[in-house]
Amino acid sequence: MAQRAGQTHRSLTMRTSLVAWACGSGLAALTGLADVVINEVMYHPPNDRDELQFIELANTGPQPADVSGWSFSKGVKFTFPANTTLPPGGFAVICRDAATFAQAYPQVTPAGVFEGRLKHGGERIELSDAAGKVADTVKFTDRAPWPVSPDGTGASLERICLTATAEEPANWSASALPPVKQPAGTPGMTNSVFAANLPPIADSVTWSPATPGKPVTVTAKVRDADGIKSVQLRYRSLDRDPKVAEQTVELTRTTGTAHEGTFTGTIPAQPSGRLLRFVIEATDAGGNVRISPSANDLHPAYSTFVVANTNRASVPQLHLLTFGGRESRGNSLRYRMGGPSGPEAARGEAALLYLPTNGPAQTFDHIRLTPRQGGWKLRLAKDAPLNDATTWNVLYEGKPRWALSESLGYELFRRLGAPAPNTDYARVSYNGRPLGYHLMVEQANSSFLRRVGYDPDGNFYKLLWYGQGIVGQHEKKNNPATGHKDLLAAINGLNRTTGDAQWEFIQQNFNVPTFVNCYVGSMCIQNWDGFFNNYFTYHAPGKDGKWELIQWDLDKTWGDFDGASWDYDWYEMPLNYGANAPGQRGPRAQMGFGFGTWERPPGYFSGPLLANPQFRQRFLTRLNEAVNTVFTEKEFLPVIDALERRLEPEVRYRGQISQGDGDGAVAEFKANIESFRNQLKNRRKFIVNELKRAR
Repeated sequence: MAQRAGQTHRSLTMRTSLVAWACGSGLAALTGLADVVINEVMYHPPNDRDELQFIELANTGPQPADVSGWSFSKGVKFTFPANTTLPPGGFAVICRDAATFAQAYPQVTPAGVFEGRLKHGGERIELSDAAGKVADTVKFTDRAPWPVSPDGTGASLERICLTATAEEPANWSASALPPVKQPAGTPGMTNSVFAANLPPIADSVTWSPATPGKPVTVTAKVRDADGIKSVQLRYRSLDRDPKVAEQTVELTRTTGTAHEGTFTGTIPAQPSGRLLRFVIEATDAGGNVRISPSANDLHPAYSTFVVANTNRASVPQLHLLTFGGRESRGNSLRYRMGGPSGPEAARGEAALLYLPTNGPAQTFDHIRLTPRQGGWKLRLAKDAPLNDATTWNVLYEGKPRWALSESLGYELFRRLGAPAPNTDYARVSYNGRPLGYHLMVEQANSSFLRRVGYDPDGNFYKLLWYGQGIVGQHEKKNNPATGHKDLLAAINGLNRTTGDAQWEFIQQNFNVPTFVNCYVGSMCIQNWDGFFNNYFTYHAPGKDGKWELIQWDLDKTWGDFDGASWDYDWYEMPLNYGANAPGQRGPRAQMGFGFGTWERPPGYFSGPLLANPQFRQRFLTRLNEAVNTVFTEKEFLPVIDALERRLEPEVRYRGQISQGDGDGAVAEFKANIESFRNQLKNRRKFIVNELKRAR
């Protein structure tokens, strides 16, 4: 294995190109191949910094390889210039942006810059020789059986054995996973997972339910061309202590041959509540070893809780457990207002036991459990979502009413056909300490975008009330290299046009039904803070891509605002609210430290959109439909009633464990529920009357 770049890396200048290369003893010893192969791919750099994408080639043979005129024709476009030669056992790296690449990997001089962009979800990369014949190809994805870690953590996708086919997913691994999301990989040097001979392939690992007091049977399929010498299972049974000694179980072949077979063994019975983490270690006749899963994976072990699901409550149970260090939330204003703080960990060390109201228990291990105001962000691996979401906000903050208003608000948006995060409730415990019910809100992220049918490669922004100016108020959640150009163009286009020209611009650039439905929903629940901020906006990729709107943070709605009456008996937010039009000043209520109001200026989008005559007519028409079909007592009172029935036992339980007063908690809960019924009745009545006046 070659030493690190500072000791073994050299570079050559060859007329019109610079080729990055390094010689490793393992590579130089290879014989029997004269081909150049695809050796490493960085397809999804951390924090969506696509300018850091790169592809590495390796010369597998003992002789120099002339790659003049060789090209990539699928995945990206690049042709190696004349007089480009790779030394025996050498490497060539091409990248997307030379300057950015040089900052991250100063020890490597790239051979050139390719055109195009590697897709984050994976694709086919094809390398052809000077005659146009395909020399090597790989079609990878960001899902199993391909390694998942290279999808945005900082790790690259590394080939294990250069003489084995690139089309075999088991011949690829993530490079060493960095502790935080930062550029990693091994461009210009021997791969961190390099092996001269492909180690055994161990997959199709299954295990019986981990029931307390009963052994767990584990089965794996193992294959190797050289023959299988041994298969072992290594496990640890954890009870909050990550340093528990590892135990070993020998697996025995139950079917198959010396080269391929099914192996089975058992983990001894364990007590309830333990977390089992285990790996399969397979060794072939030549002594080559593979550990599955790899230590570089997002899931470096197979995991299962030893538990029987006895949950008979009306909500699921979330048992949160931390192992090792506690993830810091930081103390910056940006974090306290909902944004991230500092570098993100590439992989978490917490675990989640999810007990649904029916069905088997579910284990989510090596998750990131990030403290936030009133709870946590539950960051799951992309390939192991909970109820189709990879990140959940688990909340109980501020007024108990807020945990109700958010859920009811998002339900109304969904019924109106607007994209909205999913919500649920769960009884939560943290490291064994019961905390009572919490609201669960799906995070709007790339997983959410996929779920609602949006391409996650589009630009995604979050509105921040405390930012300065258009750029400062729009936190870009992805694609940082492309900046805010599309957003500025959209806002400028809205403001520099009027009348029919503005309406044409709106139709060309905005998904009108989505914006209409979002503003109708906000008008119904008096989302006074959702026109100026408290939303995400998304711009679909491509020249014809349109803007979309996703409402967010619905706590102070349904008659609530800073300084509102405890009866939440405010119903009169005007129908021209949020538009560039004369409005009404908000009611002010005396508070202990000043005044409260629901007023906000018009939003960058809502102002011109709701003031445009054609858009406004569609908004009023849809609002009239909503108060006659969706936002009605007949249709939505059952939603409120069902929420009351479902949560009342949980409210009592939380009141008992937190304040020793279950009856008081239930009384407040019922008063809040009644305020939602009153909002539905009286707010609808106000809107109906205002619509009649507008005719």
